[in-house]
Amino acid sequence: MMKFGREGLKAKAKGILEAQHNIKQAFKNDPDITVCSTQTSPIFSYTSKSVNPIAMCAEMQTRRQWTIAALQNPSGAHLAITDACAPNWKDFVTSIRECVKAMKADPKLNKNHDTAVYGLTGAIPDKSLLHKFVSIHQAALLDTLEKN
Repeated sequence: MMKFGREGLKAKAKGILEAQHNIKQAFKNDPDITVCSTQTSPIFSYTSKSVNPIAMCAEMQTRRQWTIAALQNPSGAHLAITDACAPNWKDFVTSIRECVKAMKADPKLNKNHDTAVYGLTGAIPDKSLLHKFVSIHQAALLDTLEKN
């Protein structure tokens, strides 16, 4: 059992960053997965020209019980690497490869109803509109806190 003091936390951080490094190396020069994560961090992000990376989020959950988040601009996905999943980085790599293979074999898996809705904000020509919407939404949320 690991201690939670300074050295224990350093060891956990090292494990997380090593997992990210190992995942990035596993997909270096991969024809199907393009790594987007350029900095050392607890995030591994990627995109793909071979399969729909947002649809892959659902496949990763269904097939291998990995929860990954969809990204936009470019369309992609990311894993927030935690102390709990860092030791399983090899399974994550295997899971992505398995999903890519299945999605290439069955093009129906490359469709996701969330993709079109999620991608709409990327189609807005004037990004200031999106900023205004988010600002209004956040202000409304904060207003509800002040009234209580």
